Amino acid sequence: MKPFLLSLCLLYASLVSVCAQTIQGTLFQERTQRPIAHAEVLLANGSDQRVWSDSTGHYVMTVPEPGRYRLLIKAEGHHLQLIDNVLVTTGKETVADVVLTESTQQLSEVNVRGSRPATAIANGYVSVSGQIIDLEQTTRFAGSRNDPSRMAMNFAGVVGNNDTRNDIVVRGNAPNGLLWRIEGVDVPNPNHFGAMGATGGPVPILNSQTLKTSSFLTGAFPAAYGNALSGVFDLQLRNGNERKREYTFQAGFTGFEAGAEGPLSKKNKSSYLVHYRYSVLGLLSKIGLRFGTGASAPQYQDLTFKLNFPMAKGHTISIFGVGGKNGTVFDNTVSAYSDAGTYNDYRTAMGVIGATYNSQLTTQTTFRLTTALTGTQVANRYDTLGRDETLHANYRDRSHYTKATAHAQLTHRYSIQSSLLAGVIASNYWFSFHDSAQSASGMKPLRNADALAQTYQGYLQWQYTPTDRLTLNVGLHATHLSLNQHGVVEPRAGLQYQLTPKITLSAGVGNYSRMQDWMLYFNEPTADNQVGRLPNQSLGFSKSRQAVLGWTQRIGTDWLLKAETYYQYLYDIPIDQKPSYYSALNEGASFFTTNRTGLINAGTGRNYGAELTVEKPFSKQYYVLSTLSMFNSQYRTLLGAWNATAFANRFVWNALGGYEWTVGSRNSLAIDVRNTLAGGRRYTPIDLTRSQDMNRTVFDEQRPFSGQLPVYSRTDIKLTYRRNKPRATFEWSIDVQNAFNHSNAYQMLYSSQLNSLAYSLQMGRYFVVNQRIVF
Repeated sequence: MKPFLLSLCLLYASLVSVCAQTIQGTLFQERTQRPIAHAEVLLANGSDQRVWSDSTGHYVMTVPEPGRYRLLIKAEGHHLQLIDNVLVTTGKETVADVVLTESTQQLSEVNVRGSRPATAIANGYVSVSGQIIDLEQTTRFAGSRNDPSRMAMNFAGVVGNNDTRNDIVVRGNAPNGLLWRIEGVDVPNPNHFGAMGATGGPVPILNSQTLKTSSFLTGAFPAAYGNALSGVFDLQLRNGNERKREYTFQAGFTGFEAGAEGPLSKKNKSSYLVHYRYSVLGLLSKIGLRFGTGASAPQYQDLTFKLNFPMAKGHTISIFGVGGKNGTVFDNTVSAYSDAGTYNDYRTAMGVIGATYNSQLTTQTTFRLTTALTGTQVANRYDTLGRDETLHANYRDRSHYTKATAHAQLTHRYSIQSSLLAGVIASNYWFSFHDSAQSASGMKPLRNADALAQTYQGYLQWQYTPTDRLTLNVGLHATHLSLNQHGVVEPRAGLQYQLTPKITLSAGVGNYSRMQDWMLYFNEPTADNQVGRLPNQSLGFSKSRQAVLGWTQRIGTDWLLKAETYYQYLYDIPIDQKPSYYSALNEGASFFTTNRTGLINAGTGRNYGAELTVEKPFSKQYYVLSTLSMFNSQYRTLLGAWNATAFANRFVWNALGGYEWTVGSRNSLAIDVRNTLAGGRRYTPIDLTRSQDMNRTVFDEQRPFSGQLPVYSRTDIKLTYRRNKPRATFEWSIDVQNAFNHSNAYQMLYSSQLNSLAYSLQMGRYFVVNQRIVF
């Protein structure tokens, strides 16, 4: 330990020479992503300092002190762009890439577009229900744990009332309706300890230190996205610094982290970026330290990298990868993940590695090709303690699948008013699903398949902007599944109209669909006379028709008010052939995929609601974000009646705010507060009499999800101190989560000890401490 502390002291002492602070970035045209040369970048903090972008759209500006700055970008034929809250620290250059929107007419007055309107989005073809995700929000918001998923739970329409997992429930839809995309590639669940077919987990594999501005969509998304019903998380990895080498060390709740980036060749501006993380509790357990976790200390590690190689004539090649593996053992431990009298050895892994080629074919046309290999696997041993005090096999799972993908995308700008986005995505899957469960006759296979399948997607998206006040997006998406030769064609449309300089109206409509979870197709039949058949393999796509109306108003120069209302009709949902209460719309409420067979596409559902957002992005040393969502989510089977889904929490209200003080001339102290109120989790009532007779929890299956736990309430408070030394930034934070130690119910169970019903509780007050050094 002494050598380690001595090394830290030497590192701290070495970072003392004077180093100028730098803002750098690249300017892009919104629709074609073409670099914008000879644009003017001004420092809008009472200074006349300015620079110009070079022939590649790149600019570099030196500022006198660390702090927060505003940039104003001027480019001929484009709207002025104002960028607030550009955080400059020592030891690391600040990257501020900016997307500029073309003006369709000669302006008679200056029209300045703000940097963070609620309707702004990295994808210029989004009309409604879109949000920007950036590193600043992910690391700043209290309770987010540097997790993009938990940060997104603060946005309107997203429910976050589960302390154990970061599943994203959007507008009452199941979490598996969300599409994860990284660098243009659709990827499996990017979370540690995440179940196959799910989209969440306790800890993210994604590292927020490696992300750049990305898109989060909650409905009526454009034609470039398919195989999703609820929303899209479209993430982009940033390039490493092409000018200087930079290093990051971090220790906190999510793990020990080390990162490096810098130029591979300063001559051609190629760069590298790599970040590695290992779990804190896992590492400490290896040296014999325990913090009340016993043998169940989570072991996980992940790696993210990106190599970027610019070439002549506007061509670029990048190589990227994201991956992680994990494992833990719950031995007779009561938690949200296991029960007493059980042994659970659970291990998962996920990864994607790929390459992207970008080419500026002409001044009006760009081409992008991404090829990637993705994969995910799970290994699970679940045993229960019998009356003979020995463990008996209850469940076994050893499954994985691999996917090879190619995504080609072409963007053509016909004129200032018109552009076209077109793409094709082809994927080949290799499956190996092998899991079994205890039955009266011993362990019975639930899935026992090794198979191949292909999917093909194509899309067209046309954007027409006749005036600066009106933008129309019209698109078409098509998908074909080779496994059962099913296909869908989905028209979509979006509209934005600037009613006044401060009021914008928006709308979106379209058809959307999603294939079933892959494991569902390979469920083994329950009847012996059906051996060799896979009854679910003929299932078609689950489908949805969506309509959204939005209204956005700017208040003054900093505040924004946004309202949206929506209706979603879901149909062709898998349900049982015989009348029952089962619907695939409730999948994702538990950790396991159903093993039902003989399902048919005859179920329906509906989600509807209204959302209100009040936002003040960070300026004048503080920010405010308040979102209120009121919604209902229902499903219907052959029984005919409408029932609440597992995700019908009814409402969620988030209120966030933060203030930052300048300490001295170079340091800062910030406080951030987040409060959440949400409808409690849905549950199926328990038959107490039968539970007492059988000495275990027995649910009343005739009343699915008709019960609701008490209102979920939680307040998080975060303090951050940032110290800017001449060549390094040191940052310390403490995030007090559930600061008032509110007892939130997690689930309703039958307690054999109490011989009555009882709640199991979510996490109480706990402290997330983090330290980061950037140099």
